[in-house]
This record gives sequence, C-alpha cells and structure tokens, in this order.
Amino acid sequence: MPSLPAEVVEVKVWKLESGSVNDYAPLVFGSDKDVASGMFDTSGASLSWSRKPRVEVFVEPGKKKPKPLADVSALTPGALVMNDKAKVALEPFLSRFGQFLEMDCAGESRWFYNVTSVIPCIDEARSAKRPSGSIVREEFFEDWVPVGAAVFKDPLTAAAVLYVNEAGKAALEAIITEAAIVGVAFVELGPPPKKPRPRS
Repeated sequence: MPSLPAEVVEVKVWKLESGSVNDYAPLVFGSDKDVASGMFDTSGASLSWSRKPRVEVFVEPGKKKPKPLADVSALTPGALVMNDKAKVALEPFLSRFGQFLEMDCAGESRWFYNVTSVIPCIDEARSAKRPSGSIVREEFFEDWVPVGAAVFKDPLTAAAVLYVNEAGKAALEAIITEAAIVGVAFVELGPPPKKPRPRS
C-alpha cells in the first residue's frame, strides 16, 4: 500500500500593528528635525537616543479635541508606541525581539518599540508585488520562519512591517487579555491585489 504524502503544515504569520485606529488617536512627531535625523529609523537596527524626543496627540482637522489614546498607538510604520501600562505588561516578552525607547508626550512617557530581530524569510519570487516592486502580499520560506514564539522583521519590508508567528501571537494575546491592553491588532496577510479592469 503506497504511503500517503506527508501533510504540509502551513506556517502562519501575521502583521503586528496598532489597532482600533478609527476609535483612538494616533501620535505624531513633535519635530521634523528629529525625523530627518534618522532617530526613528525602523529598518531593524538598534537605536541609541541621547534625549527623549517629543510626540503629540493628533487632532483631526476641524476638531478641537483629539480622540482618546489607546494603550498602544500608531506613530510610524514599522514600530509600535506604548504607554506605561502596555510596556509593563508586554516588555518581558517583547524585549527579546527589540528595544523600548522613551519619548515625551505632554509630560507623560510613551515608549517607542523598535524591533531589532531581523530574519530574512520572505520568498520574494513568490510574493505579490506592486508595479513599483514593493511587496504587497508576502509569501514565506516556511523553514525559515521561527517556530518558537517570535516577533520579527524581514529585510525586504523592515521599514514598514512587524511580523509575529503563531506561537508569538498566542503569547501576546494571553498577555493582552490578562492586562486588558487596547490598541494591538493582528492582521492577516491579505490576498494579492486585484488587477485593474481595463477601461473602455
């Protein structure tokens, strides 16, 4: 009797992002000079700051007051920003994969989480790309994605995307639920973009 082929186990990877963006205010940089200096580089390199940069709560045009802040806020692609509550809960797990750098937000601390665990595991040849060449739907070399709980970046998308594997997602979800943290999203990798219909 012929043996059945071994079952192929698909490796699941999610994007780790700030969530609830319609309900909570993002943060914005307080100084264009800070941005231009490269201190917020999200390419996966370790960062060293000599001072706390300033960030501000974004107020929508035409509104007098901003939306409330979540525990984890959006600031720039490729990084997360946390308040003290989120940092205390998540740092024991997340510090294995990156660093927490302190910022000032109207006199309160906010923590820039910079992932420095960079693992080349995207299969560029199988990934869907935009005409510009940027990757819009990642495919991974399954053997290269970490098996143990991990948060990581890939060199091809490091400046914009944080990834988490299945074990890492489970670990983070447990912490988030236990600490009642608001503002974290696990985003499934989307389908390839539809080709535009020809215009008649």
